Amino acid sequence: MPPADASDAEPTGWQRIAGAVESLWNRPPRPPTSGPGQLPPLRATRRPDADWRIAVLVFQGVTSAEIDEPVRRMAERLNADVVFVGTGVDHVHAVEPARYVDIDATPADAPPADVIVIPGGIGWERLVADTTVMSWLSTTAQSARGVLAISTGSLLLASAGRLDGQKSTGHWLAQKDLARLGATVQSERIVRSDDGRIVTASGANAAFAAVDELLDRVMWDVH
Repeated sequence: MPPADASDAEPTGWQRIAGAVESLWNRPPRPPTSGPGQLPPLRATRRPDADWRIAVLVFQGVTSAEIDEPVRRMAERLNADVVFVGTGVDHVHAVEPARYVDIDATPADAPPADVIVIPGGIGWERLVADTTVMSWLSTTAQSARGVLAISTGSLLLASAGRLDGQKSTGHWLAQKDLARLGATVQSERIVRSDDGRIVTASGANAAFAAVDELLDRVMWDVH
């Protein structure tokens, strides 16, 4: 029997993920709509008396569960505006669950942020190649009062050079990559940096407690 051709092999889990990313990235844009069985788009929020501003980095394939409830909880506790920052003012396709996220600012025009949230998702590696976005992420994460990175969002933050030597966590499949990028990886679901300004979470479920962990520190510092 002739040897099996590599192209006939069953794709690995990571290959399936890569295929999904490629499909999402190349999907033609269409206006976000909502209908029966379809979740409404996630959009920026503005409060007339806002005290804080939260910037959320979003991208094609971002995990919507790591944005929706965690960011809403954070905005309510801080009385904060929320701005979604991405590569262009458009919308992206989010996953888990599937929905759109409207982008309303780019790195060039994003307002200063008090807190930055970096969710994970299957498209994070594509974003690392965008030097404009990564430069904005590095600068904003350095100046913000608080930073929350969730799942593979920790890899984005580490790629921006903001987890060098910092205790951190992230998606369990990505811990070796996180260590390679300079982080001191911990096995806990939620990890706070030594100064308490950066909190990393292993995934969406841990993100709820991570929000409180971060805000208890940054709000205490303000008062």
